[in-house]
Amino acid sequence: MHFHLPKPLHGWRAFAGEVGIIVLGVLIALGAEQVVESIHWRESVSQTRQAMRSELGIDRKRLEVNLAQDSCMNVRLDAILRWAATAPAGARIANADQPLLWNYHTSTWDITKTSPTAGHFSLNEQLKYAETYDAIANEQRYLFDEQRSWTDLAATLASADRPEVRAGIEREVASARLHLAGRETNGRSLLVRLDQLGVEADPAGVPVRVDVHRLCRPLQG
Repeated sequence: MHFHLPKPLHGWRAFAGEVGIIVLGVLIALGAEQVVESIHWRESVSQTRQAMRSELGIDRKRLEVNLAQDSCMNVRLDAILRWAATAPAGARIANADQPLLWNYHTSTWDITKTSPTAGHFSLNEQLKYAETYDAIANEQRYLFDEQRSWTDLAATLASADRPEVRAGIEREVASARLHLAGRETNGRSLLVRLDQLGVEADPAGVPVRVDVHRLCRPLQG
């Protein structure tokens, strides 16, 4: 028994040509889809990068203002120690000045690091942004601890007319100094990371003027 393969109506050569055209069409369609997808992710990465840089620009301005207050904060802590050692027994400071320390924003990074777009950044760029935002998270922790120290110190000064309360001022000043030193060291390191990313400070990060020299003025008892 002999089997005969059916022949295309217009011959094998024409059939091969038709198949080739179909294959070529499929390849073109797949290539076009990849091009469209590539353009989509490029645009998504560009928008995300700009959003992060905008957020970091605001954070940098806040960081610079916070750091600019550090020297006068130490001056004020010295003044508080002198006051505690020399003020009359019944004296207190009802309304002690405190530094205005700005908090930081990380919401854009929080969204980005769990989104599909993050995988389309180069590994080197991902690491640079991750390290920078980790430094911001550390700065925020130092800042919160420092703010609590100043709040506790203000409360102690308000009731410093009680001897047992005044005795704790030296310890609270030491605590405030430690938190300030940690924040300052981390902040200087953060500035280096922001420089590496080419992020400049955005004045919009500080919507109200802060007098960074305010705590250098004489302590008001």
